[in-house]
Amino acid sequence: MLAIPTAILEAMVAHARELDPHECCGILAGMNGYVQEHYRITNILATLTDRELARFDQAKLSDLQRLPPEQRADIAFQMDAREMARAQQDIRAKGLQLQAFYHSHTSSPARPSQTDITIAMEFENFREKLHLPEPLHIIISLEHKTSPDIRAYRIQNFQATEVRLQSL
Repeated sequence: MLAIPTAILEAMVAHARELDPHECCGILAGMNGYVQEHYRITNILATLTDRELARFDQAKLSDLQRLPPEQRADIAFQMDAREMARAQQDIRAKGLQLQAFYHSHTSSPARPSQTDITIAMEFENFREKLHLPEPLHIIISLEHKTSPDIRAYRIQNFQATEVRLQSL
C-alpha cells in the first residue's frame, strides 16, 4: 500500500491535466509507504533524437517515429535526468526515500503499457547500483477527462501487480 495526501494527489492530477495531451511525469518521496514530497519532472521526449528513441520497444518506436517530435510526448515520456538528479539530492537532504514514479496516460487506461514495463525494468539495473529503494509506478489516466483514474503498480520480472493507493 502507498499512502498519498489528498493535496499531492490533486497536484498530480492537475499536472496531468495541465500537460494534456502530453504525458506528464514525476517522482514521489517519503518514508515507509507514506508520500511526503511531490516532484514534477519535465517530459523531454520531444527533444530526443532517433538514436535515443531506440530504447523503446518496437511497437512504441514505430508509433513515435510516425509522429512529429512535438507530438511524441502525447504517447510516451522520458524524464529529464538533470531534474531527476536534483530531486534525488533534495530527497536525500530531507532524509526521505524514493517511493514512486508517476506519469499520465492521456487517452488510455491506468495500467502499464509494455513500454512502461520495459522502462521500469531498465531502471532496476540502475536502482540496485545506486542503492535506491524499489519504487512503485503510478499511472494517472485521463481517458475519462472528468474522472481521472489513478493506480499504482509494483513492476518486477516484467510483470505488473497492482498495489493499493490510500488517499489521506
